Amino acid sequence: MTLEMFVGLAVAVIAAIAGAFGFGHIRGTSKAEAKAEQQRTEDKAAATVAAAERWVEVTKEASNVQQSVSHMHDDDVDRELRESWKRPGSH
Repeated sequence: MTLEMFVGLAVAVIAAIAGAFGFGHIRGTSKAEAKAEQQRTEDKAAATVAAAERWVEVTKEASNVQQSVSHMHDDDVDRELRESWKRPGSH
C-alpha cells in the first residue's frame, strides 16, 4: 500500500465519519424541533381548554346573577346597586 493510497483512504474514512456526524446532527435537530413543536401544540391546547372552562364558569355566574336580579323587586335591585356600586373617586 502506498502512501498516496493510505492518505486517500484516511481522507475517505474521515469524510464518511464527518458525513455521518452531520447527518446525525441534522436528524437530532429535526427531532428536537418536532418535539418543541409538539410541546407548543400541547401548551396551546391546554390554554384553549383553560380559556373555554373559564368562559363556561363566567357565563354560568353571569346567568346566576341575572336570574337572581330578575327574581328581586325593583326596589331591592335599586338598593343593592346603591349599596355595592360606587362612582370612581367616591368612597
